[in-house]
Amino acid sequence: MMIAWAAEASQYSISQGLALAIVAIVQTLPEFFVEGAIAWNAGQDPVGWLPNVTANFTGANRLLTGLGWPLILFTAMLSRSGNKRSGLHVIALRKEQSIEVVFMLGATLYYVLIWLRGSLELIDTFVLLAAFMGYLWMLSRLPSERQDPREALDASPRAIVELRTRKHRIIAILCLFTFSGLVFVFISTPFVDSINTIAVALFGAGAGFFFIQWIAPFLSEFPEKVTAFHWARKIKLAPMALLNFVSSAVNELTALIAIIPIVFALSIGAIGPVSLTAHRDEVLLTMAQSLFACVCLMDLKYDVRNALQLFGLWLVSTAFVETRFAISIIFLLASLVELIIQRRRINVFSSFKQTLQQYFSRHS
Repeated sequence: MMIAWAAEASQYSISQGLALAIVAIVQTLPEFFVEGAIAWNAGQDPVGWLPNVTANFTGANRLLTGLGWPLILFTAMLSRSGNKRSGLHVIALRKEQSIEVVFMLGATLYYVLIWLRGSLELIDTFVLLAAFMGYLWMLSRLPSERQDPREALDASPRAIVELRTRKHRIIAILCLFTFSGLVFVFISTPFVDSINTIAVALFGAGAGFFFIQWIAPFLSEFPEKVTAFHWARKIKLAPMALLNFVSSAVNELTALIAIIPIVFALSIGAIGPVSLTAHRDEVLLTMAQSLFACVCLMDLKYDVRNALQLFGLWLVSTAFVETRFAISIIFLLASLVELIIQRRRINVFSSFKQTLQQYFSRHS
């Protein structure tokens, strides 16, 4: 809730996109530390830990888009029904929010190279970190929110916005972000060790991968889900909730992957590739599901049909491990079908171009 308050207040000082990107960074800190701990252990004990390198980042991304995105829309729909108003069946994003979608699509397509190579290397770190920094820079150039905070915000974030000076607002927002981030930092290492120990003790050595792929991301993503569902419940902030998850997906597809070769190299004391061959199907499924999620937003709208397709395919691939390659192909085919359906409504690239012209040309 502290992160939610800080984010809602900060969008009146910086752009909403940058505010949500910062929120996503703070919220995904546990996953960065979990992934870093796994990559370090993989360097020390390749046989026991190297297969688990793919577990956290593939599970986290698929959980986010396969479960998180649909639940945002379902939460907004139920909130409207509870207030006896017509149901909300579509979440529409603004033109400038095409930036998040385009960067998520670009990072997803880069996954194809990683999958074909079957490994992560330092070149991937440089490319993905450059993409992530470019993403943050572009969001920083967008304007802040102009809507009256008294209409859009609850009491706590409104109190921050109404602080007497800009300096006091910045201090309050930074304190909330910093405190929340430090909580994540201190709990992450014992968290990942405990997850693996409990899984092995209860279910045997093979259970570690499953727990790190699903249980660890579910618990570490819980803060961002609380924040996003809080916004989705307020209906007007449903686009902000979805955008929060899109920003988190960009983080996981770029910065989270980028740290793996660095930590692994430090652990083994040499520069070398991080093999992903043991779970290439996991990487393929993650790429395919993320691609379909991006294609659903080609018209900057997310509807019930998209949500049901994402949730249904994610549920099948999670419940029946042996179907994962087949589900990957289905996701790729579904992406093609979705493009055909939306071919006359695709506006994400034109909106991206207009945003660049509107907010970047005049400053260059």
